[in-house]
Amino acid sequence: MELRPGLFWLLIKEEYRAQSSMFHSSFLVYPLFMLAISLLMGLMLLPLRAALTTAEIIIIGHVGVMVAGMLVGGFAMFQDPILERRMGGVRMLLGTPGTLPITYKEMFTYFYFKDLAYYLAINVLPVLLGVYISTFFTGLHVNLLMAAITFMAAFLMGVSLTFALSTILVRSKAVLAIAMISIIAIVAWLALKVGTLQALGILVPPSGSYMDGSWDGVLIAIALFIALSAFSLLCIREKPALTTEKHYVSHFSEAQKPFKIFGKYAPLAAKEWIDLVRSGSLWYVVLSFLIPLLFLWGFLWIFPFALKFILGGAQVSFGFNTIFYSVIIGFFASELYGWLNRLDSIECYKTLPIKMSDVIKAKLILFMALNTVISTVYLALICISRGEYGLFPAALYTMFMVSGYVAAVIAYMTGVYTNSLLFDYKVLLKYWLAVAPVLIVLIMTAFASWLLWPGIIFATLAGIVAYVLLRRLDVKWGREEFKA
Repeated sequence: MELRPGLFWLLIKEEYRAQSSMFHSSFLVYPLFMLAISLLMGLMLLPLRAALTTAEIIIIGHVGVMVAGMLVGGFAMFQDPILERRMGGVRMLLGTPGTLPITYKEMFTYFYFKDLAYYLAINVLPVLLGVYISTFFTGLHVNLLMAAITFMAAFLMGVSLTFALSTILVRSKAVLAIAMISIIAIVAWLALKVGTLQALGILVPPSGSYMDGSWDGVLIAIALFIALSAFSLLCIREKPALTTEKHYVSHFSEAQKPFKIFGKYAPLAAKEWIDLVRSGSLWYVVLSFLIPLLFLWGFLWIFPFALKFILGGAQVSFGFNTIFYSVIIGFFASELYGWLNRLDSIECYKTLPIKMSDVIKAKLILFMALNTVISTVYLALICISRGEYGLFPAALYTMFMVSGYVAAVIAYMTGVYTNSLLFDYKVLLKYWLAVAPVLIVLIMTAFASWLLWPGIIFATLAGIVAYVLLRRLDVKWGREEFKA
């Protein structure tokens, strides 16, 4: 294949123009946000050493970066949506093989490396810089150059792994099943033989390179990246299946029945549910909610060690109750609403007698349904594990009020453009000013039993504000035109 560096730079420019047109200058805030988060994580390294060894922290850090790469790497699985939905009706360079004398595989190769450069720039490098800045406060030593090399190697290894698995998935689900079983078997065997963390250290070889200063682990990761990327790019479909027809048995009437209590919004809510299922995005929507909940569990596991370190070894009982979890769960639930706005273009509504506020309310109905199932189960498990059965009704009520309030605020401020408007620092600032005080007050009520009823009253007030905002959706968004 003849090298065409000009194509790579054209794709870079296209990405920049696409991001800046959607988010204006605010998309540059994202790397700063990643830097701030990694700075806070770096500050946690000092107390974390009370619970984990340096080697374990290094392994966890590299595994986390590799997992971030794995979340990016499903290119083959999203080959068609990238062309169809990424920019709506805008013609992308990736689609030019249909009209110009260049193969799709060649164009996708440049697109692949463009995306790698983009994600390294906005994710990995800010994380490295944030952790390095934290060392000026913690006094911990970080070899910045070596960390940059090993973290990028781990990230690239993760991207290429899921790229290869997604390519196999497109070709043969049976082969994918064999590959997944083999990977799980190897991980389980190593975990039983040397321990879970040590097994992860072996499977993410750049972590070993950082610890011993050798290049072996980095070279292994780079070799795997090259091999898996070459396999994926050679095996990816030459022609995207944009013309493939998919036939479904109509079940709109059945899908509409559970939503009939919502009156005129039932058809739209049913349509949103069918889109969610048929697009194959339901699993990703659920994961977008579960991953922050797992983060919450991990944070609360680390927190006692951090307190013990800060207080010089003194044991502290941090007595918050289940209400704390209900508030945080209610906040994290807002991610569901953002995901429901990532599925399809809304331009199809232009020719229908539908207002944008109707679509927003339909998405909120689906949000409420998903949130009810996931949050109730998670909160019930929390109550059982803590033995606080009597608090479940109050915690469940608080969770519904908080999630309803946060969803109403984000829907009122961003409508169906959540994933672009929240990158606008002005909108983001207003959002946090509206949400943060409510969360802080309700979290404080979780530290004393006598604050239970004041907390319920405050949560009710938040629910009333949510109702007012919902009533005003027609005023703000009712006359808005549908656009990409």
